[in-house]
Amino acid sequence: MHIIIDIRSVPPIDPIITRYAASWVDLWISRHPTDTISYIHYIAQDCPDNGRSIIVPISSWWRRKQKLSLPETSEVFRSVNFSSYSPYDPSITTISHVWSHVDILYPRRPPTLIERYVNTNTKNRNNPNNTIIVPSLAIWQEAVEITHISESSIEIIPHITMTPGKWDRHTLSQLSITEPYWLYDGSYGSESGIVDLLRWYKSYRDLGGTHILLLVWRQFPIETRSIALQIQSLWLTGSVRITWALEGASIESLYMHASGWIYVGAYYSGGPRVELARSHHIPLLISDIPSLLDYHSDAITIHPSHLSNLGQALRDLENMNTHKTRKISNDNIMIGYERVISQKR
Repeated sequence: MHIIIDIRSVPPIDPIITRYAASWVDLWISRHPTDTISYIHYIAQDCPDNGRSIIVPISSWWRRKQKLSLPETSEVFRSVNFSSYSPYDPSITTISHVWSHVDILYPRRPPTLIERYVNTNTKNRNNPNNTIIVPSLAIWQEAVEITHISESSIEIIPHITMTPGKWDRHTLSQLSITEPYWLYDGSYGSESGIVDLLRWYKSYRDLGGTHILLLVWRQFPIETRSIALQIQSLWLTGSVRITWALEGASIESLYMHASGWIYVGAYYSGGPRVELARSHHIPLLISDIPSLLDYHSDAITIHPSHLSNLGQALRDLENMNTHKTRKISNDNIMIGYERVISQKR
């Protein structure tokens, strides 16, 4: 079988999507060594070296879909879509991932991937067997309830644990970071709870904590100014740093050297960022919410409505320096993919 891996994306999303997809391919090929791989990507994106490159023009999802120039062969073709776009070639049976919880909770215009799936994939008479992958039961339930998609069209398969990526040893010195730090990565979309995070991070400093808080940011200037004023009003200048969204080896470096990874929002909407943290064995402090349930046993958890406990939770995070084994293994996750893809053969 030939599997087409769709990684079409733009910065700052593309480095993590590319590495996640490459890790997935390594796992798949280790179990199916005779299968072949191609990557669909934009010209500005790097193509992993474990598959053939197919460069496609940048075009909006609502434009006419294009067909790939596939060789005339009896080989079976499947597409595994890690991008946020609808299938590039609707004639190829596609397994698409939903990376953002917000896409389900807060449907926007233009339509989200879930809505595009309803409008195109399920109504495609030539290819009615496309499947959407969500990482947890919580997201599956909301997808079924809100979009009324057939339950059989949505599969629950957790994120794989990625292998570590290459990092740039000069990143920290270029950012003048010499202290140990907690990493809050908001570069993949606006997150909830940032004001409360700053407020209660101050309680950590008041308890004698010395780790700085590093915010990776990509928000609009007006939002950045608002956060900067919040930092000043809490007397946290010097204790909280803001850096713009980084790419590739630079973001890997920030994850590589972080003392802990923090997410305290009410809804997790960052796709595989938590797996990026886990690939570098970073201790996690995450919200006690259903969409992150798979990681609760491997983390310190806190309810997003009770962040008054954040100071002590961060002190506890300082002592959490062991990496626990996740309950579900990559092998079990790939068995789920094999079941879905084999149904499409």
